[in-house]
Amino acid sequence: MTDPSDDLFALPGTRTDADGRHALSLIGAVDPALLDLVDLSLAGQDAVVIRAGFHFDEEDGGDEDEEGCDVGDDSGDLVCLVSHSSADGFDDDPVRLDVPMPFTCPTCSLREVLVAVAEDRAAQDPGGTTVILLPAAVELAHLLPRLAEDLAGTGVRLAGAAHVLDATTALDELLEHRLLAAFPGDCRCTGAVHLANLGYADVVLALGRDEDPAGADLIEHLRPHDALLLPGLDAPLLETLTGLSHDASASLSRIHPATTSAWGGPDDHGVWTLDLSAALPFHPGRLRALVVDLAGQGLCARGCFWLPSRPGRVCTWEVAGGALSVGDAGTWADVPVAPADGTAARASGEPRCHLVVTGIGDERMREQVRRAFGRILLRPEEMAQALAWIGADDGLGDWFGQEE
Repeated sequence: MTDPSDDLFALPGTRTDADGRHALSLIGAVDPALLDLVDLSLAGQDAVVIRAGFHFDEEDGGDEDEEGCDVGDDSGDLVCLVSHSSADGFDDDPVRLDVPMPFTCPTCSLREVLVAVAEDRAAQDPGGTTVILLPAAVELAHLLPRLAEDLAGTGVRLAGAAHVLDATTALDELLEHRLLAAFPGDCRCTGAVHLANLGYADVVLALGRDEDPAGADLIEHLRPHDALLLPGLDAPLLETLTGLSHDASASLSRIHPATTSAWGGPDDHGVWTLDLSAALPFHPGRLRALVVDLAGQGLCARGCFWLPSRPGRVCTWEVAGGALSVGDAGTWADVPVAPADGTAARASGEPRCHLVVTGIGDERMREQVRRAFGRILLRPEEMAQALAWIGADDGLGDWFGQEE
């Protein structure tokens, strides 16, 4: 891979008192305009701030380039870096560097570029700080765990990771179906990225809380208890991030379908969370028949379930942005131990159904989901015949594939 230009990193940065290593923090968002605001808010602080973006060749069918990717149409797929950092604060004439993507995977390419960036910055400013503003809609869980592995044993300390969102658009972006087009073939919705990043991030930066209290409450319900909440750009974002060290295992456990938790939050503005749990499995036929009732409308949900026809598999459930996805997260034996209380740790590898559902208002929808969950469960008297399901066609092969 092309080594990053020294010019990009010959920028002012001051040292931190952490452990002598260079601190690297990452900040993500779905809306690139929020990253613009963060970029401005960090101007003149004790860090070099670098905005990362993607440029996709025109024939790939990518969306418009992000800020910093001011390149020609025939330049190929690029990771673009731009920094406005200067001794005087925000420089309108930024330093730019465009790096050809070393892989077809944008996130993999970004990770490799960031490793080189971090190592170069650490060599030039061992005790300093670099903040990376990620390309819009990058999922932290797909980037940071491998990045942490690649930086282990180097002079770089992976500090806190943040996700930024606006309370005034939270209801729309989390509960309604809003498609993304961040890269060619991107079929995700905004809600799925928000839900994943809210659960994974060390810090949640929530703007517009006073303007939309219901949106602020929704963010609270979806934020883990051990993730720090900053209420706006006046909060000490840089100090908070550099005061943390990112723990990828802990972050992954918060969003793993079998170890996620119901975090809850204020209900003053109608936001509610259901914590539905049972040791009994779902009945495959009733799950198929009642899937619409269980998914509901205008909700966020995450969690796991198991089926008598697939007893060793962790089946996943996620509702975000008006879309439902089910899948397979491996075996129950491989579920990571939740770093919570002892009960959660002991139960993490035991088959169970556990769904965490969050919505706003609409008491009828909440009760519909609660009733559907109870109706889909295998009845105690049906458990006597549960072994008959093993190896049988459960009618869900189009969802999970055929069980071998």
